Amino acid sequence: MKLAFRLVDSSNWRAMLALKVHPEQATFVASPARSLSICYVRAFGLEYEHLPHVICDGEDAIGYVTVACDPNSNDEYWIDDIMIDASRQGNGYGRAAIEMAIRMIVERYPRCATIKLTCFRANHIAAHIYESLGFRKTGKLNEEFNEPEYALGGPALARFR
Repeated sequence: MKLAFRLVDSSNWRAMLALKVHPEQATFVASPARSLSICYVRAFGLEYEHLPHVICDGEDAIGYVTVACDPNSNDEYWIDDIMIDASRQGNGYGRAAIEMAIRMIVERYPRCATIKLTCFRANHIAAHIYESLGFRKTGKLNEEFNEPEYALGGPALARFR
């Protein structure tokens, strides 16, 4: 496994759009086109940096991750979407990509004290991975999906610095 994040650009956006999850997972993550659109229109707000990345193993696009971060805050750092293509699931890519996303955020944004994400209740596999990395439910529900929000902070986040 030789993972790398590559910012979405004119050379790789088609590879991002070609990524698919298993049909039963379709409600757990935005489609690649929707996720990219959210970044392009800066849906979280103009104060946020929206960063879409293709996740690659060598030269192969195997997934994507989009983050939305307010660099002037301490706790508005979001992993908005993260997805591994159905053909690559079950090989440790998801966990490795989440760890890379966390490291990318804390390196790029030294003020970051908390990283947040939403995980659908039915997405047991993803919830298990997030919790094993130190994410905890905040008790809040995402306004759009009415699904639990998770946060990673304190010592659990410090180990990624």
